[in-house]
Amino acid sequence: MKVLQVVPSLAPEWGGPVKVVNELAGALEVIGVSSEIISAQGRRVGNPETVTNDIPIHLFETGPIARLWTAHTPGLKKTLARKIPDFDLVHIQELWHYPGYIASKIARSRNVPYIVTIHGELNEWNLQQKRLKKQIYMTAIQQGILQKSAALHAITQAESNRIRQLEIETPVAMIPNGIHTEEFENLPDRSQFVSRYPELENRLIVLFLGRIQQKKGLDILAQAFGNLVRTRDDVRLVVAGPDEDNTLTEVKTILKSHGALEKAVFPGMLTGEQKLEALSAADIFTLTSYSEGFSVALLEALSAGLPLVITDECNFPEVGDSRAGFVVRPNDSETASALMSLLDSADLRREMSENARRLVRSNYTWERIAEKMFTLYENVIAGNFRAIT
Repeated sequence: MKVLQVVPSLAPEWGGPVKVVNELAGALEVIGVSSEIISAQGRRVGNPETVTNDIPIHLFETGPIARLWTAHTPGLKKTLARKIPDFDLVHIQELWHYPGYIASKIARSRNVPYIVTIHGELNEWNLQQKRLKKQIYMTAIQQGILQKSAALHAITQAESNRIRQLEIETPVAMIPNGIHTEEFENLPDRSQFVSRYPELENRLIVLFLGRIQQKKGLDILAQAFGNLVRTRDDVRLVVAGPDEDNTLTEVKTILKSHGALEKAVFPGMLTGEQKLEALSAADIFTLTSYSEGFSVALLEALSAGLPLVITDECNFPEVGDSRAGFVVRPNDSETASALMSLLDSADLRREMSENARRLVRSNYTWERIAEKMFTLYENVIAGNFRAIT
C-alpha cells in the first residue's frame, strides 16, 4: 500500500499536526504502508527541521500568492499530477490551504481516493477566526473537498459530531492522535531545567508548553495563577512556546496586574532535549484552551507522568474519567481551584501521575493508532468504507 501525505507545513512552529504526520508515517511504515510526504516551505509556513525517520519528503517553496492563499507553491500542481497516480490513497492533513485543494482536485481527476484529517479546524471557535474569509472559502472550495472525499478523519468524538452538525455527509472515522511513549521513559533529571532558571529552585512548577496564541486560553491561566499566588509563594509558572499574534504581551500584562510576573518564566520554544527537561521539571501541566483538536502536547505530558488541568474544550474527557487530571470549564476560578487541589496534595499528584502514564499506554501509542489507520486506508481503497469510531 502506498499513501501520499499532504500537509501545508512541516515547520515545528506549525504545532501538533507536523509531529502527527511524521510519526504517523513512520508507524505505518512498520506495518507495511509506504508513505511519502508533500509539503510547502517559506512564506507563512516556515521551514522544517531535519526529520529523523526515512520517509521521503518533497518540499516546495511558496510563491507570491502565498500571501493570500497559505502554502501556495507554483511547482506543486505539476508534481502532484505526476505522482498521485502512483499512490493508492492521498491523505490530506488540515483545511483551508492550497496543497489540500490541489491534491484533492488532482486525486479526483486521476480516480485516486483521498481522505481529509480535520485537526480541529471545524470547531466553532476556529471558524470564528477570520470568519468571513473562511465562510467564503468553505462555500467556494472547502465544502466540495470534504463532500467528495472518500472519508473524513476526526481525531475526537466531538469533532465527529461537529462534522454531522455542519451537514457534511461524508463517512467519518474517529481515530485519535498517538505518541511514542518510549521517548518519555528516561527523562532528564529535573535539575537540568531548573539550573537554567534558578527562580524555579525549590518551587512547584506549573507548565504550559505549546503555541502561545489566543485560542490556548493563556489569559485564563494567567488570571488563575495570579489569583493563586496571592496566598502562596511555593509555586511558579512556566509558559514555553513560540509567541503568535503578540499573545504573550497580554499574558504578561495580566500577570503583572496581579503582581505575579516575577513568578513566571518564559523560555521560548522548546524542542528535543530541552522540552523533555521542562516536562521532567514540571509538577503539573495545563492547557486551558478555548478550542482544541486533539493536543499532542497533552499526550506528551501524560507520557511524562504529569497530572493535567485542562478545559473541556480540549475534547479529552478520558483525562477526568481516568483520574489523570482535572477537566474544568474555561474560566479562571475552576482552573485555580483545580491547580490548588494538586498543589496542596503530593499524594494526589502521584496518583494522577500513575494514571496518566497508564491512560496513554493503554490507548494512545502509535502502534495502536497505526493499526486503526491501516484499517481505514484498506477500506477506503477497497471502496467499502462506511464509518468507524
